[in-house]
Amino acid sequence: MEKKEGSSLKKYTIIVIVFVVSIMVIGVSVSYSFFNISVEGSKDVPTSTAAPFEVTTTLNDANAINAAQLALIDGSTYEDNAEKVSFSVTNSASSGAKAKYTIDLVEMSISKNLASKYFKWALVVNPEGEKRQVFTGDFADSTIGSEGNSDTALVEGLSKTLIGEEDALTLDVGATDNLVFYIWLENDDAIDQLYLTNGDFSGKLSMNAVPTR
Repeated sequence: MEKKEGSSLKKYTIIVIVFVVSIMVIGVSVSYSFFNISVEGSKDVPTSTAAPFEVTTTLNDANAINAAQLALIDGSTYEDNAEKVSFSVTNSASSGAKAKYTIDLVEMSISKNLASKYFKWALVVNPEGEKRQVFTGDFADSTIGSEGNSDTALVEGLSKTLIGEEDALTLDVGATDNLVFYIWLENDDAIDQLYLTNGDFSGKLSMNAVPTR
């Protein structure tokens, strides 16, 4: 009988988890010239030639996540059940160099109760290709709130690195990466997750690219 009561409570917990997740996407279209230095005739007479570098992303046109309710899900099923944003990053065929890029969440706001190891994200690069890569993490942050805290006060002006400099992705000239960003609440039958209810979260996805060898 006790098992049935626990199951009922977990079902109720899922139903009352209602909060706004509004991930507004921002695309950074990078287009500028960098310089190749060559020497003609004498080492004392250098000439500089400008080469184009253009990296674009479809983040500007992607459909933002705007969910009024997230259900608790089994983390192993996030690619099928989590809210997501799909976009691509392209290094133009006319670029004069490879591109190295990073991905961040910027202008991020999160309520203290969602600073939790159960509020998770994943960024999958080239999900259907041989070059598939997966980056994962959560929003646990002791400087914002402790696990189990039900305080829904909002903390604003934050940022979070999803793919940082140490893991920066490289794109050959003319190449495109397809990416999918997922966000979800992960179910744990061992605890009461009611403290996750009525939280708020928002942020913008940002791509930054630079030329590289």
